[in-house]
Amino acid sequence: SVYEIWIVDSSNWEILDTFQLNENEHGTSMTYMSLSDIVPDITGKATTETPQHDSAPRLIIGTGIIEKDGEDVSANGRILIFEVKRVGDRTGKFEAELQFLYDKEISVGPVTCVKCLESDGMSRLVVGAGAEITFEQWGNGKLTQVGFFHCHMQVQDIIMFKNFLLLSDAYDSMYFLVWRESDKSLTLLAKDYEPTSMYASGLLSRGSSLSFVSHDDRQNLSFLTYAPTEIAARGGNKLVCRADCHLGNSTTALHSHFCRGSLTVNSATSKSTLKALRQQDNLHGMMDDDKRFGLHYGSTDGGFGSIIPVNEDMYWRLAALQSVMSNALESDCSLSHRAWRLYRRTTRRGGCRSNDRKKGVVDGDLVMKYADLCVREQEDLASAIGSTVDLILDNLLEVGCSSMVI
Repeated sequence: SVYEIWIVDSSNWEILDTFQLNENEHGTSMTYMSLSDIVPDITGKATTETPQHDSAPRLIIGTGIIEKDGEDVSANGRILIFEVKRVGDRTGKFEAELQFLYDKEISVGPVTCVKCLESDGMSRLVVGAGAEITFEQWGNGKLTQVGFFHCHMQVQDIIMFKNFLLLSDAYDSMYFLVWRESDKSLTLLAKDYEPTSMYASGLLSRGSSLSFVSHDDRQNLSFLTYAPTEIAARGGNKLVCRADCHLGNSTTALHSHFCRGSLTVNSATSKSTLKALRQQDNLHGMMDDDKRFGLHYGSTDGGFGSIIPVNEDMYWRLAALQSVMSNALESDCSLSHRAWRLYRRTTRRGGCRSNDRKKGVVDGDLVMKYADLCVREQEDLASAIGSTVDLILDNLLEVGCSSMVI
């Protein structure tokens, strides 16, 4: 079987150009990025010869090749680099075409992800293939490997932020690494030693705090942090688990979004609204609650959900409300909400996780039912946790607005 790469016009779905792959070759990953043209000089230092590299982005495609003989021959892959050019004149209709620039064979396995690393004004290509990630730099019309890291089994995904990398292994949880431009080295800072089969990973941030979110094969969510000064970090080599819960469905990707507040979520002109709010309050936009990034996902059963960070006061208020509602309200089929959200441990050997579960996650499906209750029940539940109905509804409004993506 032979597959192709298509460029399609989004207005009428017309195929503008195609590129045919090799036999038994499948496209597995793709990104659109700018590559710096880096040529080493006589002293061995890297210099950028084309500082206008942002004006010529490249289409990077990773493939996997499975031979017709099946599993008797190990799979490999390729990196394909294209330039998308616009053809036509000013009076006519502009069209796009693919111009093939370069390809590189990857022998360690199929290419599962391709990312862009920007460091010191230079853009390099990060390739995840098999059990390795490699750093490739573009120069003299070819890719040259300048760094690598070997994980345990299979690279599932790579998340980039600044010069840090969050690597997801399909069978061995997460690795937290840092890239140092001075000596072009990739250093492991910490990892999760629990043998977890990863499905998806993401970043959750509020202000200066950052958490790593992992989703595994048993439909769990784990929230990990890098805390090298804590005892549980084993000298800084282990990612510390802060919270966990059972999601109840499977997903293959966690995407980040900016959490908007109730004052700006329904504004048609968000920039002017923020400017007006800053004129009224100089500290608006400087607090941790104004700098939050959450996650959203689509589940395999057709659902959609969001994961957002909240401040400590809101968390304890909603956690108390969750505890009261799980006992006071009738549940479907007399099932326990608390038991449903408990972390499911893996059955694989070598698991080092203790039996105690980590709290820290509020079940949004449960607490959002508070707004549908009658006024009397709302007042009874609010008084049971020492709060007011207006304050709880205001917190639920902020949660709903922060969960909105569109």
